Formats: sequence, C-alpha cells, structure tokens
Amino acid sequence: MSSTNAAAPTKVLLSSVVALPKTEQAFAIARKFGFDGLELFPYRWTNPTNIAELSNRYQVPVVGIHIPFWWHTKSLQKVIASETLLKEKVFACIWAGIFGAGHLNCTAVKLMKELPAAYCLIHPDTFDQALRERHYFLTKDRLTFFENERPKKNTNEWTHNPFSIRSHVIPLQFDRYRLMFDPGHAVLAQEQGQLPEVSVSELYEQLRPEGLHLSFSGNGRLHDLPTVDEWNRLAEQIKQRPPRYLVVETKPGPGSRKRVEMARSMIQKDLGV
Repeated sequence: MSSTNAAAPTKVLLSSVVALPKTEQAFAIARKFGFDGLELFPYRWTNPTNIAELSNRYQVPVVGIHIPFWWHTKSLQKVIASETLLKEKVFACIWAGIFGAGHLNCTAVKLMKELPAAYCLIHPDTFDQALRERHYFLTKDRLTFFENERPKKNTNEWTHNPFSIRSHVIPLQFDRYRLMFDPGHAVLAQEQGQLPEVSVSELYEQLRPEGLHLSFSGNGRLHDLPTVDEWNRLAEQIKQRPPRYLVVETKPGPGSRKRVEMARSMIQKDLGV
C-alpha cells in the first residue's frame, strides 16, 4: 500500500506493551501473527544485547523505541503531587518503577544508540519536560542540546499539543522524530481541553501523522481495540492517507494475544497489509 506521505508501504508493528512485563513474548507474538516489526517500550531491566538476540532469533526487527513517560524524576514527583486520586498516584509510581525516566542513561536511550535505524516515540509532555529541564534530546547521530529551542517559562506552548510540537520540531529536522497519532491519548487530551473536540478521523486528517496507534481510550476504556464503527471510519481514513507505521497496541493481561490476533486480522482484511 503506497502513501503520499511515506516512501514505502505501511509497516504494521506490534507494541511490546501487549506482553508487559515480558519482552520475549512480544517478539514471539509479532512473529506468530506476521507483524513487520516491534515498537519496543523497554523496561528498566531490559538488556540491549538481549534485545538484539531476540530480534535475530524471531526475525522481528525493532522499528521503534518508546521513551519513558517522564524525562526526569522531578517530573514524576510533580505528577504524584498534582494527582488527586490515590489510584493515579499509585499507577504513576508503578510505571516509573517499570519504565524509569528518560534522562541520559535509561534503557531506551541506550537502545537508541544500539539501533540507529529505529524511530523515537516520545510523548508531547515528555518532550516538553526534556526541553524545559534543559536536558538532551535525541537526534540521529548523537545527543544534542537545544537550549535555544526551549519554550519560554510559564507557558504551555508545547505541552500535550501535537499541532504545536509538529510546527516546532519538524523545522529542526530531528531525523528520528515521527509524529505518531494515538486515538486513545487524543480522546484523553480532548477531555482535558488540550485538543479540539472533533472526531478521531478528523484529528487524524488534520495531523497527517507518520504513524498511527490502533488504540482507543476514554469513557472507561483504556487501550482497547476500536468498535466496529470506530474501525470502519478510521479504516477509510487510513485508505485515503496511509501512515508510514500502523502500530497495534492493546492492554496487556488476559486476552491480550486474542486481541492482537483480532487486530491483525482486521488490518489484513480491510487494508491488505
């Protein structure tokens, strides 16, 4: 399937979070259901050498790497202090314990050096944290400091806003930056007034992302597969504007393998990839 915004056919990837906390199982599932590669969200204990061995064993390349939710532990402390629900405070601590913080020496950054062809997925708010806290950001060949490109203090110019992120980052020519659209995160951002309240398909059209996460959240849902109506609308948009990457991300736990199989079947049947 060709695309006007991609030089090659769409790659269908599997997010490793479907097998959390097991990494090898994610490679095995990707191989079993014919994915083109893995978008890896490495854990604090992930060994880069082990990832290379698993990739070779299962013949599943790591195409993308997910940076942790927080760039620095100070950001996590602010999240814990700001959350009003005990459940949210607990989950923030759990995710930090599993994935760590970005900064300079986390596993994700180490893997970026080991896998120079892989794209970097970083959430808009994490990107904002990295620049505000005057740390380094990843480019293709090195860790480069962009002090002059940080947003001004006391503004939320970039926070959680992919439209603004696109306008600032693409001119800087970050070679490994990819605009990934996640309907689940988009719905949550709409609920918080950070994105316009339009349909998911309209947001996708406006953003024109290079990648799309097949993941829906909101109204009590978290990283669910789309409903039939949601999928039909989104599939039409994908046909009109195929992304460079289509990533299946469903919640881990009981039934995760079955959900992955269903998603892969939908994609093959309706999109032919």
